[in-house]
Amino acid sequence: MDMVDLIKDKAFWGQEFLTWLWYVTDVNNGLVDCPGYGTVEIWLENRLVLQSGSGNARQTVTCQGKDLDLEEARTALREGKKVSQMRLRLAAEAKEWRLSLKAEGLELGSVRPPETLDMDEEEAGSLAGRLLDRVAVFQELSKILDVLFSRFLAIRLTDAWDAEERPRIRRWLNPAD
Repeated sequence: MDMVDLIKDKAFWGQEFLTWLWYVTDVNNGLVDCPGYGTVEIWLENRLVLQSGSGNARQTVTCQGKDLDLEEARTALREGKKVSQMRLRLAAEAKEWRLSLKAEGLELGSVRPPETLDMDEEEAGSLAGRLLDRVAVFQELSKILDVLFSRFLAIRLTDAWDAEERPRIRRWLNPAD
């Protein structure tokens, strides 16, 4: 199996992670416990993409806009579409990032990191200081996402997924049932 086939074969991990992240943030009002970082705030911003099928048979539902209405996205999820991309705002330790997260490969895109240097400081004026600051905030974002994915896997890879978490997600998705 070549690398492209392997990535396509394992894409469901990213889809399930994004769905779980949407669920966890929705039921906890955007607050997620993130060991090592305390409570992290996560909000879906202005874009959520769900897909089903592949190639020419691919169907896509894109929910976007300033006041993101997620009912259409929930309907698409109930109909079997999978979360393929979401735009997030993530806040931890007095820093805030905006980013897109794609399910396939858990790719980050359009990352807007926080400004952490005070422009009055001498080091803020140097190119090296600004570069090191950017690297540090990207590393921090990567670590937070790693912790969140680890939390997801800690549930997903156990019997608790089928016994507890999946039924909770189904109740969240179908509150009338």
